[in-house]
Amino acid sequence: MKRTFGSILTGIGVIFILFACIAFMSDKAVMGFTLTKWETIVPFLVGVLFLLVGVNLLGKVAD
Repeated sequence: MKRTFGSILTGIGVIFILFACIAFMSDKAVMGFTLTKWETIVPFLVGVLFLLVGVNLLGKVAD
């Protein structure tokens, strides 16, 4: 159960980080969202949080 949840959180974190990077680099709307350069920090931080929590869960799971 923890392995699945950790994998899901890690995947969501990567998606959020990629979205934030694309939104930061783009001057147009990304997926219907128009974000300023400073507003892209929020999805990036959420993505980093999800990624770290997911990797931490995966690391604690005993095989």
